[in-house]
Amino acid sequence: MTEATLGLPKLLANLLPGEEVAIVQDGQRVATIRKEDAATPACEAGSAKGKILYMADDFDAPLDDFAEYME
Repeated sequence: MTEATLGLPKLLANLLPGEEVAIVQDGQRVATIRKEDAATPACEAGSAKGKILYMADDFDAPLDDFAEYME
């Protein structure tokens, strides 16, 4: 535990995606650290083109609940 506390930045920097390290205290595993896989890239404009299968005809019509605010 002491070694992990002092060397945590280096420990994390050396982990590969999906790799795990167990933190042990008094011979008992108390935690596991796993580096996440690389994040998926952020969405880009147009990335959903062709993926929307259905959209209601009135999708962008004003909602009845907000009619009083639209006056």
